[in-house]
Amino acid sequence: MKNAFEELEFNKVKALISSHCMSPLGERLVEDLTPLTDKTLVEKKLSELQDVFNYLEQSHHFALSSLEDTEMLFDYFGKYEQFNIDQLLMFGSNIRIANTLKKDRDILPENFPELHAITSTLVEMKELENRFDNIFDSAGEIRDTASPMLSSIRKNKLKTRKRIYTELESILEKKDYENVIQEKVVTFRDERYVIPVREGGVTQMKGIVHGRSKTGASFYVEPLSVMELNNSLNTLSEEEKQEIHRILTELYNQLRDNKDALLQNLGILQIIDFLNACALYSRSIHAYMPAIIDDTRLSLKNARHPLLFNSIKDPNNIIPFSLLIGDEFRGIVISGVNTGGKTVTLKATGLLTMMALSGLMIPVEESQIGMFTSFFTDINDEQSIEDSISTFSSHIKKLNAIFDGADGSSLILIDELGTGTDPEEGAAFAQSVMEALIAKKSKVIITTHLNKLKMFASEHPLCENASMRFDQEKLQPTYQLDLGFPGNSYALDIAKEYHSPENIIARARELIDQKSLQLSELLKKTEQQRIHLSQKLYEFDLKNKLLEQQLESLNKKEQNWKQIEKERTQKALKDSEEYLSQLQREFDHEIDGLKKQFRAEKNIDHAKVHDVKNRISKERISIEKKQDDLSDIEFVPIKEVTVGKEVYIKPLKLVGKVHSVEKNTARVLAEGLTYNVKKTDLYEIPKGKELAEHKEDAEISIHADIDHDFAFELNLMGLTFDEARIQLDKYLDKAILLNYPKVRILHGKGTGQLRRKIWDYLKNDRRITEFNSAPLQEGGDGVTVVLLM
Repeated sequence: MKNAFEELEFNKVKALISSHCMSPLGERLVEDLTPLTDKTLVEKKLSELQDVFNYLEQSHHFALSSLEDTEMLFDYFGKYEQFNIDQLLMFGSNIRIANTLKKDRDILPENFPELHAITSTLVEMKELENRFDNIFDSAGEIRDTASPMLSSIRKNKLKTRKRIYTELESILEKKDYENVIQEKVVTFRDERYVIPVREGGVTQMKGIVHGRSKTGASFYVEPLSVMELNNSLNTLSEEEKQEIHRILTELYNQLRDNKDALLQNLGILQIIDFLNACALYSRSIHAYMPAIIDDTRLSLKNARHPLLFNSIKDPNNIIPFSLLIGDEFRGIVISGVNTGGKTVTLKATGLLTMMALSGLMIPVEESQIGMFTSFFTDINDEQSIEDSISTFSSHIKKLNAIFDGADGSSLILIDELGTGTDPEEGAAFAQSVMEALIAKKSKVIITTHLNKLKMFASEHPLCENASMRFDQEKLQPTYQLDLGFPGNSYALDIAKEYHSPENIIARARELIDQKSLQLSELLKKTEQQRIHLSQKLYEFDLKNKLLEQQLESLNKKEQNWKQIEKERTQKALKDSEEYLSQLQREFDHEIDGLKKQFRAEKNIDHAKVHDVKNRISKERISIEKKQDDLSDIEFVPIKEVTVGKEVYIKPLKLVGKVHSVEKNTARVLAEGLTYNVKKTDLYEIPKGKELAEHKEDAEISIHADIDHDFAFELNLMGLTFDEARIQLDKYLDKAILLNYPKVRILHGKGTGQLRRKIWDYLKNDRRITEFNSAPLQEGGDGVTVVLLM
């Protein structure tokens, strides 16, 4: 009797994963794959696989092609004096792979945290790798440079061999031996260099015979002149073997001393081989990462049977299905025509769940997999069953095992429940089985053709019908699963399509129970209505998507229009600011003229200053109104100005607090200065503006309506005195022309040189009545307060 793993063909999945393994090491971990019962462990396995999958997706790869299975050899450390060359080379290959993986700079903790956690535990063995490289070449042969002694021995062997060849070739060329020598070649017999001699010429050539050819026509003779050289060569060969033995024994001892680290690395390489194979298989089946949940719900959206990817060339031809169980209902009854995909859907559901709980990715676009701890199946798939077991008694045996082991965390899949016996009794028995398993809170999915089970599913509150969709016009299955609808078997319709005699079909319809026939016709009409509704829904969704696309297009156009309008607004504001700058330059020109008048006549034409001020003020008011219209900021005039109210001084673009109120003006404290401003210049604080920290004891009082662009503090910090003097001179001229009584010069403390030179300059300026350092809370020695004429 097959178990669930066999019936769902989980072993086939494991075999496909194993085909991607680079060594038996990974294959053993694949063989151990089984659903886990610890949710944390499942999620960790999936996270590791996700990292390896992403690593491969970014065009990286693991160089595991030469990974060797040395696990058994660790038991021989200490038992053997050394390993043979092939065994040593296996260790060398693994050491090289581990060192390469350890140094992989692409495996960063921020990009592949789980993969990095695995590879970071590898022990780098650079010295051992270098030792292997020094001993063996790329073909696995021992290098001459493996040791100084070996190098010396092999050089001597080469010299000796050359001397032997020279001597033997000279003998071959002697005329005395022309009729003696069988063939002018030097050959090798019994570890000695010899020449072939005819049978009758052995006595003419002095030497030792080392055998006869297979044909008997030649004897292999070692001339006495090369005997000592051959002896020397054999002695060197023996010394070479002893030196190689010493080198390999030394290497073996090094491996033995690093046994624990080598074993640790082997375990990590085994995991990498396993994860790499799982990731490669996941790519081949277009897999996604499943979401593991605590309860025993199961949700699959656009799921595909993983084994179909191996039999169908184009994955797009694999028809997906969606399924949900465990939320509102615990049982699903799938019905429909034969060969319509019921069994494939049933097996796919179980197999995908097993795979996900084993830590594998699955070909399901969106999934929620509950923590099922047991799987029970009874599936009659003729394509997979080797033993022809289809009797009712065999089903009973399996069902008894299911009853004994099922609980609330079981997933139970039964194909054609209630078949193999009388249909009436089979249907009653099947309904009883469903009721019992649902009562155990197990999740049960069955397939059936029995109408009684379809009726049961439609009436039971914890059970739901599902059907494999069928094209009634073509009389062909579509292999699509529809939840909420029972399916019809269409037996007589299909028989008619396959040209069964009309009289037999008509007689069959007469014999069918009237209620069953009515139910069959009702299912047909329901299927037709469902198809009609599906088409309407499709048309609705299509129109809805088109409307959404049009709406998105309109929104983009609106955003573009807003962007264009914003750019126009910004240009207009820029133009107005440039115009104000031009007015300011004209104003400065007028001031320069008045300045020359003051120097020449020691008197200022205040009427002319007043005219200039009025003209500039009118232009500024007009431009500021346009700027207000273009600005995104909404300015709300204050209806009633009261002491303590926080206000926005629009001309100065400052936030402050009202200190006192007169008839048409108010004194406002802002940024440490007290300003006398018109009430009409005060507004509610716009959004985004914040009240700056102010000083209650500020002593400077300024009429802000005199000039909105003039700053009441000149910052000269960081300038040389020569640079500062030019700015200071212009600043004081403008302040006097605008009748400012007091200004502040910010020069900083530093070394005090700039402050001292400024004070010296102010002492000689007749426009200055007095100057002093600012109060400590307003800057102290870093600021000079200047009183003007």
